[in-house]
Amino acid sequence: MTSIEPSKALLKHFDISDYERASPGGQKTVFIVTIANQKYALKIIKVADERFEREVKICKQFDGNKGIPVIKKIEKFGKDTIILEEYIEGNDLSELVSDYVGNAPKVCKVIYAASNILKPVWNANYVHRDLKPPNIRIRANGQPVILDFGIARALDDESITGTGIQPYTWPFASPEQFDGHKKLISYRTDFFCLGIIAYHLYTDSLPFGKTRDEIDRSFQDNRLIVDSGNESINIFCNGVFKHNPSERPRKIESFLNLIKL
Repeated sequence: MTSIEPSKALLKHFDISDYERASPGGQKTVFIVTIANQKYALKIIKVADERFEREVKICKQFDGNKGIPVIKKIEKFGKDTIILEEYIEGNDLSELVSDYVGNAPKVCKVIYAASNILKPVWNANYVHRDLKPPNIRIRANGQPVILDFGIARALDDESITGTGIQPYTWPFASPEQFDGHKKLISYRTDFFCLGIIAYHLYTDSLPFGKTRDEIDRSFQDNRLIVDSGNESINIFCNGVFKHNPSERPRKIESFLNLIKL
C-alpha cells in the first residue's frame, strides 16, 4: 500500500503540528491531524461531487446530534476541498466484535443507541444505506457515532429510483439493495441492515452466508428466519428480517420496541 503524505503547504496553512498517515480512498483521503493540541479528521476531497455535498448537508442539518460527527470547517485549498471534522476517539464495531459475542444485553444496547441517533435522520426522510460495523464508531464512554453519510439519500430524491448501480456493502445489505430494487429502499432498509449487525455482533458470523452467492441464494427464500441462540436477538432480527420491506416495522417506534433492553 502506498503511503500518503500531506503537502508542506497544507500543513502550514492549517497549522498542523502532527498527523497520522492515511491511505487513499477513491476521491477522498483522510488524515488524523493535531491543531492547537486538538485532534481532528482532515478530509481532502479531490472532486466535490454530490456525495460530498450530501454528507456535508446531513452532518450540518443534524449538528447537535452527538452521534453524528461535527464539521468544524470547509475550505478550498488549491484544487481540493478540505473538511475539518470532529475526530471520534475510539474504535469502530468491526474492531470490537469480540467484546459483543454472546452478550445480548450489550448488543441490544449499542443497536438501540445507534438507532436513536438515526431516528431524527429517518424522520427527516433520509436513509443511510451503508450501515455496517466500520461505520459505527464507539467513543471511549461507550456511546456510538454513525459515520459516512456519503451514500445516504433523501427518500424524495428522484435519483434514488433512477437508473444506475446503487451503492451498498454486500455482507450487510438488505434484499432490495442486493436485488437492485431501488424503489423499495426506505429507512426500513436501514432496519434490516441493523439486524445483520446485531446478529454479527452476537454470533461473530453473518446470518445469510459468507459469500455473495450464499447470500443471494438465502434471499431467494422469502422466509428469512434465523436462530442466533438468544431470544432477544432472535426477536429483533426476525422482526426486521423480512424480504419485503412492507412487512418490516412501519413506524420507527415499533422498530425500536423490537430491541429488548
